[in-house]
Amino acid sequence: MSLITKLTFRNRLLHSSHTVKKRGYKVLAIETSCDDTCVSIIDRFSKDEPPNLLVNLKDTLNSAETGGIIPTKAHLHHQLKIGPLTKKALDISNNPKIDLICVTRGPGMPGSLSGGLDFAKGLSVAWNVPYVGVHHMLGHLLMPRMKNNGNLVKFPLLSLLASGGHTTLVYSSSVTEHEILCDSLDIAVGDSLDKCGREIGIQGNMIAKEMESFINSSVNEIDESILTENQKVTLPNPLKNKPKRMDTQAFSFAPFLTAVRNHLIKYPLVNYSEEDRRVLAFQIQEANFVHIITRVKTVIQLNENKLKNVESFVCSGGVSANKRLRHLLEVEFTDNFKQFHYPDLDLCSDNAAMIGWAGIELFESAALTTDLEVTPIRKWPLSELLLPSGWKR
Repeated sequence: MSLITKLTFRNRLLHSSHTVKKRGYKVLAIETSCDDTCVSIIDRFSKDEPPNLLVNLKDTLNSAETGGIIPTKAHLHHQLKIGPLTKKALDISNNPKIDLICVTRGPGMPGSLSGGLDFAKGLSVAWNVPYVGVHHMLGHLLMPRMKNNGNLVKFPLLSLLASGGHTTLVYSSSVTEHEILCDSLDIAVGDSLDKCGREIGIQGNMIAKEMESFINSSVNEIDESILTENQKVTLPNPLKNKPKRMDTQAFSFAPFLTAVRNHLIKYPLVNYSEEDRRVLAFQIQEANFVHIITRVKTVIQLNENKLKNVESFVCSGGVSANKRLRHLLEVEFTDNFKQFHYPDLDLCSDNAAMIGWAGIELFESAALTTDLEVTPIRKWPLSELLLPSGWKR
């Protein structure tokens, strides 16, 4: 692309950006950071009212048979599905004129991200409209603000982002200013639940979700005093009892998988009844969540001055759909926060609506769009949201 062509295209984007801010506008959103191909269309008819989610579609690669996500297969899945899914979304919403495109730029698997990002850049050129390359975790963080147009979930806020790829506690003072107060030293809580659940024989494409359903079918609380030796698994609360690390602002979930595997070496799974497995599942889920509670308490104690004016606690990401986690957070931190906010249950896991809303917030509050000459970002700390090149104001 020549310099003259670049400047002409940039001027058109700036003019288009200025125009859509003055009136209502339609947004096409795309999310392809992992194995979900997601497309949404949002009607932003007024900056004073919550947007209308016209279409929210998802096509998920079935990774259950392979025991996990294979990056090359995920990349091919997005290449196959992104075009048809976008056409379907446009058809369902009566082919509206799209004024803004929002797409996940990172973090995530580069092959997966490129499937959505390249497609979005192509549409941006073809339709002559601006686009915003969105941070995936910012989408999760801001999602609870969408249904009330940001009027209830106000900054500053503290967010627990809990998913299969991340477990992060974030202090946010604005849409673009974020400080990571606590991050995982190893794997994420969703990954821990998936791996531990697979060890005790739970199957499915979303094992943590399957485990919650398995538990809730009959187990609410457990009296450990009546458990048999094979039912009672010794699980850690990482970092808590190590004097040099107990004040560390970090999560650690890998030890749970080690503990479960050690238990099953001593008591092989073949000897377990379904009820025994359900009791194990409850203990595993509870231990992971108690660890989260313990570490969040530590962070609050160590950042008392910073958090004293925070009224809203947000829990978002795929694991935030877990009712037990929501209950524990509200019970343990009822004296610390006035309000607790979560996405709607169907919007907790990866979806394009969250990317669309985050893009809208970046576009409206910071006048940000993205240059065509950008590539996917595999690792992208939320605290460095504006650091990568490619942002345009």
